Formats: sequence, structure tokens, C-alpha cells
Amino acid sequence: MRVSSRAPIGYDDTCASGERRFLSPSAAARFAVSHAAALDAGVPGITVTIAVEGHDEVCVSGTAGEIACALAAMAIYSAGVRTARIPAPDYLRAAVDEVTLPIQWQGSAGVEAGVDMRVLSTRPDPLPYSTLLLGHWAPDLAHRLAHDLARSITERSGRRSPVTVTYLPDQGRYEITHPDPISDADADAVARYIRITRLRANLGALDPVADADCAVGLAAELHVLESYSRRVPSTDDRTVR
Repeated sequence: MRVSSRAPIGYDDTCASGERRFLSPSAAARFAVSHAAALDAGVPGITVTIAVEGHDEVCVSGTAGEIACALAAMAIYSAGVRTARIPAPDYLRAAVDEVTLPIQWQGSAGVEAGVDMRVLSTRPDPLPYSTLLLGHWAPDLAHRLAHDLARSITERSGRRSPVTVTYLPDQGRYEITHPDPISDADADAVARYIRITRLRANLGALDPVADADCAVGLAAELHVLESYSRRVPSTDDRTVR
């Protein structure tokens, strides 16, 4: 199984071999979405193709969110989409720099006694979350840092991103969670994904004879939605090898 794209593809450690192939559909989907997300800021109209044994199986285009939703709508790729690695939003990185750079490590506690900190940027299902690891901090600094960072994230996101700070004493960790606002295109893709799953459930519950007319209409709508982000594969895609 391979993944290809028009844009250059960098190194990835999930490949099954030096030939840059993948052991499973989930691994291929995880890499495809991670790759698309890494390019999303600078490459419009991203296209990725996932092929099995040299034959194009699925080809999807759009933003990283549109690609994620299109692949998540296919059962064999769904799990891989949700575990993709998505970069943290720029405003979050700016907030982290603003709060952490002035702080110096204080106290006598070493890294082993420090408190782990991480930020989770959540998005509507099936879009993957982002996790930004901030390392270990002395307990007194960690408490102050977590709440200062929460305020900075809220301000830098235009106050559209309410932040939750949770301390997990059994794990020695602060988790800072905030919803990452998504684009209109990605919101539409999420809505299509939800509609696709509902249409499939409705079709599965219909009687093929008694509900034939209704099934035809639902199947037609499902076909349109499923084909929204797909296209005919191109021969000039750059293959991951």
C-alpha cells in the first residue's frame, strides 16, 4: 500500500519498509492526513492517493480537513485518520512562546520530580486533535504557567477558544484543552461526514422491497456526498518511495 501526493513528501517513520509502503490502511491514512495537514498552510488544493498493489483505490483532494473527513467516511481508513499527527495552530505556538520564554527553571526539583505539561487542541469528529508537549516544570511554575497560558490562548484565538486547565495528580500532569476553530470548508466537510454516516445507517435500516423508492433517493444523495472530495487519480502524483 502506498500514498502519493503532488506536493513533496518528507520523511515519515510509519512506513513498513524502505520502499515507503505501509502495512495497513490505517497507517496509510494516518500518514496521508498528517502529510496534508503539514502542507495545508502553504499548498492549496492538496491531493493524496492511497493505492493497493499498484492500483489506485482512493484519491481525495481539498484541505487537510476535507481529506480527513473523506477518508474517515471509509471504514478501513477511519481509525488511521483519528490518530494522525496534526500541527498545533500558530496562535497556540505564539501563546506558548509568550508565556514560557520569560520563565526560567527554578527550585531544586529535577526533571524526575517535575510536572508534565501538554496542550490539546480539539476539533469536531472526525478531525484529529493536536497535542503540544511542553516538557516538565517545577510544580509551582507549572501551576502558574498553565493558567497564564490559558489566558494567552484565549486572547490570541480572538476569544473564540475557551480553555480548560486540568491537573491530573496521578499522572503528574497539567492538561490544557481548547477547541481549535476550523475553517468554513472544514466545517462543511464535517457536516458531509455526519450526513454520510446517517445516510448509511438509514439505508441499512430500510426494507429493500417495501422502502425501495426511499432507498433510491437516499442512495443518490449518498453517492453525491461520497464523491465530493474525490477525483480521478493523476499520473503525475509524486509517490512516496
